[in-house]
Amino acid sequence: MRILLILIIIIAAFVVIQAHRHHCKYDSTLISCVLGKSGGGAPAGGETSQPAPAPETPAPATPPAESAPATPPAQQ
Repeated sequence: MRILLILIIIIAAFVVIQAHRHHCKYDSTLISCVLGKSGGGAPAGGETSQPAPAPETPAPATPPAESAPATPPAQQ
């Protein structure tokens, strides 16, 4: 019986802490928000999703490497 009570207290503490971290509303969507499932748990502050990043621009083409300087003729 004690173990069951301890488990209930641990689960309740987990729900409260996660709800605080995710800014969940304390309503019927609380469990969906706490567990992070999509579709039902919107954070309390409205839409907080980040906008899509802008497409990356291609890097400028590097100029071709210069050929090594010609070696002087060997002296005999």
